[in-house]
Amino acid sequence: MTEEEKVQKTTENIEEQEEINEEETEPTQEDIIKQQEETIQQYKDKLQRSRADFENFKRRSEKEKQDFVKYANEGLILNILEAYEDLGRSLEVKEDKNLREGVELIYKKLTKVLEDEGVEEINTEHQKFDPYKHEALLTENNDEYENNEIIEDLQKGYTLNSKVIRYSKVKVCKK
Repeated sequence: MTEEEKVQKTTENIEEQEEINEEETEPTQEDIIKQQEETIQQYKDKLQRSRADFENFKRRSEKEKQDFVKYANEGLILNILEAYEDLGRSLEVKEDKNLREGVELIYKKLTKVLEDEGVEEINTEHQKFDPYKHEALLTENNDEYENNEIIEDLQKGYTLNSKVIRYSKVKVCKK
């Protein structure tokens, strides 16, 4: 065997060995399918955990929201209870003078509680009719007032932090 033949034979052996190694390291279809199934299962597990976490979050959020709504007025009620108890004590008084003073005190306390909570009366005196603040129950032709000016406040209206919570019921001048 010549030197060339030896080199060629060695080269062929190396190439055959490389092909065998490539076949051994190259994954089979079964291996690929198995890996993909494992990956799919991992994604399914993550999805199930995410769904469970989301459902728990929804339940927790709903409970917190219900509790908030249920107890939202707690501070307001505590403030009103003081005036309520004062009203009960004022009803126990037999003399008219003390009764009036007690009721005035209660009125002042309730007024302060409402102001502290952001409640304000809607001013109607010498105001033009505003359908966003007033509800016209009656109209009257009156020479002392301008057209669409409020003549009389029939029921007071209130705002809570600039939002109308009860419209003023008024009598309006129409000419």
